[in-house]
Amino acid sequence: MALMTGVDGFFTPASSSLVTPAARFSAPALSTRRPVTVAPTMVDIKVAVNEGEPIESAMRRFKIAVAKSGHLVELKRRRTFETNNEKKIRKDKESRRTRSLMRRSNQQY
Repeated sequence: MALMTGVDGFFTPASSSLVTPAARFSAPALSTRRPVTVAPTMVDIKVAVNEGEPIESAMRRFKIAVAKSGHLVELKRRRTFETNNEKKIRKDKESRRTRSLMRRSNQQY
């Protein structure tokens, strides 16, 4: 068995010189791809229609429930690409709004 000088001066068998350095080690290769995000689940908003209730009032309650869920706002936001600066501005506005709501809800009357 002939010996050759390998990487960093280590001696390796001559037959292993054809094997790539990555194949010699059993370390798993790190992926450079981003992790796959999970697709959003279906929106499940239900409104119970009472006996004798007009359909208009049930539709109004449905619209309010959809607005509270925030799904339509998210869909509108995702229509176009959002740069990092736009994302930062949006998150700052959201945090200001939530802090304001929390401050308002914690006030004593």
